[in-house]
Amino acid sequence: MNNNIIGVIGGMGPQASAEFYRILIDQARHIYGAKNNDEYPEIIIDSVPVPYFIGDMERMEEAAQMLESRVRRLTVYGATTITMACNTACVLADRLQLQTDVPFVSIVDAVVKEVSRNAPRVLLLASPTSLRLGLYQLALARHDLPYIVPQERDYRELEYIIRGVLSGEDRGMLMRKLVTLVTGYREKEKVDGIVLGCTELPLVFPTNYDLPVYNSLSILANTILKQYYTKEARLSYL
Repeated sequence: MNNNIIGVIGGMGPQASAEFYRILIDQARHIYGAKNNDEYPEIIIDSVPVPYFIGDMERMEEAAQMLESRVRRLTVYGATTITMACNTACVLADRLQLQTDVPFVSIVDAVVKEVSRNAPRVLLLASPTSLRLGLYQLALARHDLPYIVPQERDYRELEYIIRGVLSGEDRGMLMRKLVTLVTGYREKEKVDGIVLGCTELPLVFPTNYDLPVYNSLSILANTILKQYYTKEARLSYL
């Protein structure tokens, strides 16, 4: 019997958290052969209605305190791994790790580790807050990985797309806007891959794109399941 328990802090936003859960179950079946109930991972999802700090840094402290309490709660519930289905919130990763002895897995670290396997020049798409904080830029730079970031004038478009997913706007329209933005950078720059560094973006990006796409939700799910199912993979990540 597997005694591991995956603790997921979600709700940022809830659509991405629901997609993350779906990906976890699909990967458990397709990669690890889960068929019966007891072969799927044990998962605790805490969907936290935190304030929208992704676009409002003034509410970051309020959100941080809520997330800290959820990390402590998941620890009490017996989680053996804790993560968040959110990229921007990983600016708080070190602070959240201080709340528990349970390993906290950062979606940013997982994505950058995956990018480093091929070391392409990636176009980094993320929330404006994440881009301004340099969350991915710092992590990519630590691995000497080349990247392109959108210009400040395009932040509003990214914000519109992310908020559109949260509010239930037409996803076809949002996808067209996102592809148009990406195409503009591909016409001007050498781009070898796309990092979808906000968990809302995979929900409105083509699944059959003609460049490698680093889907942060899918990469995090794969990282978490490796830890859940294989002791060796867990130890090598930690």
